[in-house]
Amino acid sequence: MLPTNPRRWRTALTAVTVLALLGLAGCSSSKPSTPSTPAPATADTTPTTGGTPSPSAGSASPTSAGSASASPSGTPAAAVTVTIKDFAFSPVAVTVTPGATVTVINQDSTTHTVTSVTDGLFDTGDVAAGQTTTFTAPTTPGEYRYICSIHPNMHGTLTVQ
Repeated sequence: MLPTNPRRWRTALTAVTVLALLGLAGCSSSKPSTPSTPAPATADTTPTTGGTPSPSAGSASPTSAGSASASPSGTPAAAVTVTIKDFAFSPVAVTVTPGATVTVINQDSTTHTVTSVTDGLFDTGDVAAGQTTTFTAPTTPGEYRYICSIHPNMHGTLTVQ
């Protein structure tokens, strides 16, 4: 039965609105969205995936995570580090030389992947929270889009020059 008194009507409407908002808040995602529209992949190669990087891989230390090893002029790097934090890749776009070592550091609270949008080009497999892995960039120049296969709203671009 609906209330007939205007004050009760407003109170009932307010209560329904609050409950609806609480219900929607409980269904919301705490994952930030990182919209981007990288260019499609244009080449085909077979990647190498690996475990923990060796000192000879030229990987950056965790203190410099999130920055590519490229020079300020944008020269492609022989090694680069991509950090995963807050459900985002950092940097979103990296430029490397063909066959470069790409180090992936997962500083997030959950497992992620770095997976080429074009099947078979490169895929780190699951990288658990707090873990580090490496893979070899494609040897054919081009732009390679990648995502986290677990959280496909996470995007990045690997450019090989």
